[in-house]
Amino acid sequence: MARPNPADLELFRRGIMARLTMVDSGYGPSTVLVGVEFEARLGEVSLVTGPAAAGKTTFMHLLRLALPIHAGRAVILGEDVARASPKMRALVKRRIGYVAENPVFIEHWTAFENIAMPLQLAGKRSTDYSEDVRELVEFVGLGEAADLAIAKLSGAERRRAAIARALAGKPDLILADDPTAGMSPADGRRIVRLLAEMRRVNAGVVIASQDETLADCAPLNHWRMDRGRLSLVSEEAEHADLEAFE
Repeated sequence: MARPNPADLELFRRGIMARLTMVDSGYGPSTVLVGVEFEARLGEVSLVTGPAAAGKTTFMHLLRLALPIHAGRAVILGEDVARASPKMRALVKRRIGYVAENPVFIEHWTAFENIAMPLQLAGKRSTDYSEDVRELVEFVGLGEAADLAIAKLSGAERRRAAIARALAGKPDLILADDPTAGMSPADGRRIVRLLAEMRRVNAGVVIASQDETLADCAPLNHWRMDRGRLSLVSEEAEHADLEAFE
């Protein structure tokens, strides 16, 4: 088993949640991402935009350790994931919160119960996590809807529940794949602002979307994906207060 590289751990201590260097990746022998250079930092939000089939979802799967690296180097949460043991990869995955494009829930459970699911699976008792989950419910703005069966929630409310569930384990890195799909522009911008707020809770945030207009609704670093190649469009030199964007 490969030992942790002190230099990789130092990246994490410096607040670099993910660093990709000339990374190629894809599905099986097929390469989708080519020569990707990327960095996500603590307290910052990265928005990756691009057209359909540009490689954005593949990129998110790579960051959440669901795809192998064909070439290059990826250090995520202080671990070189290509060299890490299966056990270490599993530990890194637990520190990543993921909001899928189409979140899956247990439909007859309440939103609260779905949000608490990761804590249940970790073996925690409801008396230990109930207060924390209630705080998450309020934080994402679900309110009384949290006690309804999730099947009765609107699309925007389901997205909020998915974000709360991703936060339940207090991750270091939060990934959201096209979280505004199917929403009105106003609801979509609210969701991105909510995700951007996560930078305040000692996490790095990466959002993928086809909607280029989201780049101006919160302080963030804007990246563009095109045919598997990633480029930086703009970078926030200084973070303005998010309230100014409400």
